Amino acid sequence: MEPTLIPKITSSPSLVWVVAAIGFYIINIFLGLFMAFRKRTAQSLKVHRLLFYTIAFCLGYYLLMNQTHDENTLLDYLVCLYFITIVPFSKRWDILVHAFIAAMGLILLPLLIVLRI
Repeated sequence: MEPTLIPKITSSPSLVWVVAAIGFYIINIFLGLFMAFRKRTAQSLKVHRLLFYTIAFCLGYYLLMNQTHDENTLLDYLVCLYFITIVPFSKRWDILVHAFIAAMGLILLPLLIVLRI
C-alpha cells in the first residue's frame, strides 16, 4: 500500500463518505449472512434495511460533495445506481444470488477510491 494513500483519502471531502459506506456495507453483509444462515428476525431485517439506507445516504452525499469539489464521472453514477437499483431488487431472488450481488458491490466501492486518487 502506498504510504500516502490514507492522507489522500482523509483530505478529500468526498472520499471519506465512500470509506464510511464501505464500513457500513461490510457490517451489512455480515448481518445479511447471519440472517441467511442463522436467525432471521423482524429486528434484524429492520437493522439490515436501516444499514442499507445509511449506505445509500453515504453514496448520495459522496455524489453531492464530489460534484461540489470535483466532477462526477459516469462510473460514479453507475456504481451508485448499482447500489440503489440492483442490490435491493436482488433480494427478491435467491439469498445466495443476493449475497453474490452484494459482494460484487463491495468490489465496486473501493474502485471509486482507486480511480479518484
